[in-house]
Amino acid sequence: MNPEVGDFLRALSEQPTPWESAAARLAEIAPGAVLGGDPLRPYAVRVAEDQTSVMAVRPTGLPDAPLVADLLAGRFGVATSVRGGDLWAMTLPTSVELTARLKVPSVLLIGLGDRERYRRARLPLGIARLASWLRYAHAATVEVIDYTVAEAPSLDLVRAALGRAPDVVGVGVNFGQWRMLADLAEAIEAVDQQPVVVLGNILAAFSPDEAAKPFKKASNAGRVLVATGLGERPLQTLCERLAQPAEWKRIPGLMTPGQSIEATGREEPPVLVAPDDGLVLTVAQAGGQVSLETSFGCQYGACTFCPRKHKGEGWHRDDSTAGAAILARFGRLTGPPAISLVDEEFFGSEGLEDPPPPRLHADRIMRACRAHGLRYEVYTRLEQLFDRRHSERWNLRRAALLANAVSDMRRLFVGVESGSPGQLRRYGKGHTISQAEDALRVGSHLGVPLEFGFITFDPLLTVDELRENLAFLARTDIICAPAADRLEAVAAVSRYLDGEELTMSGEPVFQHVAYMATELEVLKNSRYADMLCRRRPDLLHGYDPSFCRYSSAYADPIVEEMAGWCRVWTEGMFAPVYEARMAVRSSVADSPSGEAGELVRRYRAATFDLLRTLTAQLTGSKTATETADVEPSALLAALAARVLPDGAAFDLDQRYRRREG
Repeated sequence: MNPEVGDFLRALSEQPTPWESAAARLAEIAPGAVLGGDPLRPYAVRVAEDQTSVMAVRPTGLPDAPLVADLLAGRFGVATSVRGGDLWAMTLPTSVELTARLKVPSVLLIGLGDRERYRRARLPLGIARLASWLRYAHAATVEVIDYTVAEAPSLDLVRAALGRAPDVVGVGVNFGQWRMLADLAEAIEAVDQQPVVVLGNILAAFSPDEAAKPFKKASNAGRVLVATGLGERPLQTLCERLAQPAEWKRIPGLMTPGQSIEATGREEPPVLVAPDDGLVLTVAQAGGQVSLETSFGCQYGACTFCPRKHKGEGWHRDDSTAGAAILARFGRLTGPPAISLVDEEFFGSEGLEDPPPPRLHADRIMRACRAHGLRYEVYTRLEQLFDRRHSERWNLRRAALLANAVSDMRRLFVGVESGSPGQLRRYGKGHTISQAEDALRVGSHLGVPLEFGFITFDPLLTVDELRENLAFLARTDIICAPAADRLEAVAAVSRYLDGEELTMSGEPVFQHVAYMATELEVLKNSRYADMLCRRRPDLLHGYDPSFCRYSSAYADPIVEEMAGWCRVWTEGMFAPVYEARMAVRSSVADSPSGEAGELVRRYRAATFDLLRTLTAQLTGSKTATETADVEPSALLAALAARVLPDGAAFDLDQRYRRREG
């Protein structure tokens, strides 16, 4: 192949470019050549009658794409190779085996989504990662449609893509997308030659029979499968064995409807690939948030409300070289965009090592964000911020790491979940109130932009526990004023370990809670669901496949009434508040504020007032100085008027039901 191909591949490895556009450009400069690899490691293959030519980018420190590795290992014959920096050119005799290896099926990946409910663009990481993986593995040609970023009506795009007769259709289906899945199935049912349908994400994994039901033709032909985990390697193996349907049931990570997740075997975690450039560019150009997952799994994995079986076990991160390289590509985008590092546990098992390792991969990833001007957010556990169970060296090293990171960190999300000791034990969170106080004080003192998860209501919540939650949310002795100097901030943490107090900001805890009037979802395969089945089966009222959860009641009627009114509030306010929160999180300004930030603050204050007022009214615990009772629907309307300029319309029937699928 000519030198222009090498220049093209190098440019493609550095600058995000839609894959379809890149493939078309390659066809212009090297007719007959096929584009493969992922955006970090692209390669071009051209087969002639007697000789096959390959040109590939092989970045230092990254594993080779599988086809390139096989060629270099001599699997398809002896190759002659020439290296020019990170660009390798190879030639080898064309063989029947190599020709067969290069012939791959076509895959259509579809990400469902509700643009009205979840406003503002966010990268659909599942299909973005799967698309790149199948190209990286040279397992399929891939077309991608995501409902949340599609410019044309989604079903019109799907019907047009189905007209190109894909061999496999992969669908990511999440909570609340039952109707969308049925509409999609209707479009697929209209196709004469039924593709193999692979359904992924938690909704399909936990409700496989119900998810497969709309696909009647494909189901009758045994051509519906469900991915039970991450999906990369199972989908790759399916493409490789597409002509062997008897083998499909034996692919780890895939099951047929009627099988159990346990029967499918464990899949090996994939290596990190750069997500699909086309989707990344679309989200970035819309001012949205680009997601990246640099590790898989959770080092804790014991929260009782979390079902682990669809996400694998343990925590795993490869060397951070690939993550840093992907972030460098993101930094070249115009903007550049805000990044969400969506690892379930960003610091992971390596973050708990004491003494701390000299080189922490999480630190390298955050440094890469800062080096490329990327504002970013991470998700972690409280114990990764500060923990007296660790040594002083561990705590001061972590304090220094966080203090250095805060200038470009947009948000750090931790699951506080409750201010009640009894509820924390039911949730299996693994931390105490005292440990939460410590971690939040130190994190806020270091200037970390904290946001908390908080699950106020669960079926066994008592009124006393509810009051404990309210008291915790109202506390002003936990959130600290950020220290002005990094070195002094770390020194103050050392003194805090010895008993000296930190300076409080006076801000209440509730101003850092994402959504505080929320209810626990009793999800299938969770330990909490098992516990209710054993202890209080009277509180379970059937299984809702559209959310993979059990319909549940509350042991205390007062709590049940409060939860019902809070459900109306949360659903009525969700779309505008989500949009405002995403506007703040997607901001690349040094100090995001403005109307979106103020709306979020007003919402949190109003939500706390709702909880406090309902508790006082329904429990008869009002003081003499408080005003007369306000009818709950009027209270909601008044609070909404405080938050939104035009108020909010509430569906009062939502009090008696959860959001429908």
